Amino acid sequence: MNKLLVFFSLFLVASMCFVTIPNTAQADSQLDVLIKITQNTKEHLKNDIDKLSNVSQEVYDFFDDGAKETAMLVQAAEKEDASSAKQHFISAMIAFKQASLAISESESQKTPQAATYDHSQTIIKYENNIKKLKLISGKLNANIDFNQIDQLLDLAKENISKGSIEQTKEVIGKISSEGKQIQKLLYEISEQNRIHKAKQFVQKHAERINSLILQAKTFGLDETANDLAVSKIQLLQANTTGQIKQQFKIIIIHQQKVEQVKETNQAELLKLQALLVPLEKKAQRLADDLKENNTADYLLKRAFNLIEEVKQDIKELEYAPGRINDTKYLDLTIGKKIQTIKDLLIKAEKIIYISS
Repeated sequence: MNKLLVFFSLFLVASMCFVTIPNTAQADSQLDVLIKITQNTKEHLKNDIDKLSNVSQEVYDFFDDGAKETAMLVQAAEKEDASSAKQHFISAMIAFKQASLAISESESQKTPQAATYDHSQTIIKYENNIKKLKLISGKLNANIDFNQIDQLLDLAKENISKGSIEQTKEVIGKISSEGKQIQKLLYEISEQNRIHKAKQFVQKHAERINSLILQAKTFGLDETANDLAVSKIQLLQANTTGQIKQQFKIIIIHQQKVEQVKETNQAELLKLQALLVPLEKKAQRLADDLKENNTADYLLKRAFNLIEEVKQDIKELEYAPGRINDTKYLDLTIGKKIQTIKDLLIKAEKIIYISS
């Protein structure tokens, strides 16, 4: 279309300059220029028409008039009839200009249709989004009223079918606003449901936390027990899932501390139990080798009794693990008894094997 404007500009220049023809050579030259301008205009206009999917009959009529005038221009030039050639040139260019204007007018009328198409795509997108919101609402049992936004969608479609562009824009704005409100409401409901489930989870684990607090106290971890008690209270009072998650992280850290102490105590208990194993085996071996000897028998009975007492002491430490790290207590109780067992077994051993 820009090239056509150039040719129409040349037409104006040629029209102003083509007033008189001084001689035959100059006339022939000017006629050739007019023919070239007209034919080029015709060719480019035809290319523009061919590119269009829908061309009005008016455009074809103007183009045909221009084509006829172009043909007569060529004939007049061949006859060296400069005056007729000029008239045919002007008529051809006017016809082509009218065809060009008709094309431009037709294209401008299509612009609102394109806008309508864009709005149609927007409506389709909103409609799909609303379907998703309805699915979410159903899963959440939110009981959201979608009647208003459905009515707005119907109104938007109706406006599009009528070609009411401005009204369509206005309704689309309302649909967008209503959709955002529904989305916000669904998010709030979803968050409330999550908090409710999280609180149920907290209530279910409250007893476990109490048990953990008791274990911490049992192992002498008073500070850990206090921290756990505080976390439990904050858990029960939490209003967001973020707060609940944060408190559970703290509880897990304290739980790991308790587990570490528990494992350490268990290892110490196993060490104490391991001290008894060889002593008990030795006592049993001596008892098997014992022949009638009242003194040795007395010593072994005392040793067996002490072994059972130590076993009971170790078992009681499981319920009072804080004492495992009390070296003085262990030395005065279990340690002292183990040493006595060793002494008794040594004495019994001497008597049994010397007497034999």
